[in-house]
Amino acid sequence: MPSLLSLVSLGVPALLSPALITQSSLFGIGIAFSPLHIAVVTLLLLGRSPLQRAMAYVAGWAAANALAIVVLMVLGEAFAISLSHGEREQVLIDLLGAGALVGLGLYQLTPQANLGEEGMALRLMNQLPDFSTFTLVLIGATSALLTPENLVFYLKEAGLLLLNDPGLTADAEVTGLFTLMASSLLLLPPLAWLVSGGAIREPITRLEDWLQHKAEWLVGVLALVLGAYLLVEGLHGLNLMTIAG
Repeated sequence: MPSLLSLVSLGVPALLSPALITQSSLFGIGIAFSPLHIAVVTLLLLGRSPLQRAMAYVAGWAAANALAIVVLMVLGEAFAISLSHGEREQVLIDLLGAGALVGLGLYQLTPQANLGEEGMALRLMNQLPDFSTFTLVLIGATSALLTPENLVFYLKEAGLLLLNDPGLTADAEVTGLFTLMASSLLLLPPLAWLVSGGAIREPITRLEDWLQHKAEWLVGVLALVLGAYLLVEGLHGLNLMTIAG
């Protein structure tokens, strides 16, 4: 069996290295960890045609995530945007992303976040039974694209692909991995429903209640951790810019 070194020498893309696959997966998980959207999927399982309607929402969510990466890559190539570490565009993305995530994290740890998200969840609960399956696909896609913190991860993922330029096949593979990871936590309630044959309605109801009322601090802590990571990346890139200048 050929060694890793020999595979690299034969032209296997560097993007498929474990470190970069892990990086892409973490960006996807950052998108997937969205309690409000997981709560929406959970609520759909408590209504009519539970699996069909829940999976319609997740399908829209996944399609939007993949489309966002493709569009950003096309724009990056068209405008020759440099996303190498230490370049101005990448430093700007890191620092702006850090500011956005730190702001989000601090907000999620306040009582106002609890009240705001609870009210939104209750409005969704009242309206979900009226939506068709196709409308739920559109809502899932719109929810992904209009979640502000998702843009940070889209930019980082597109930058990862543009920087390594592994070729169309590897681009598709890694984008697929990113999309799967970005949808993974939203898929857990439907998968649990499928495995149990629909016999977990009561636990799902409790999960939905927890997601509405108790998950804000988890989102806040995760946002602060990711914000700190981007801040370190941005400051390091800024330092490289200063040295190069």
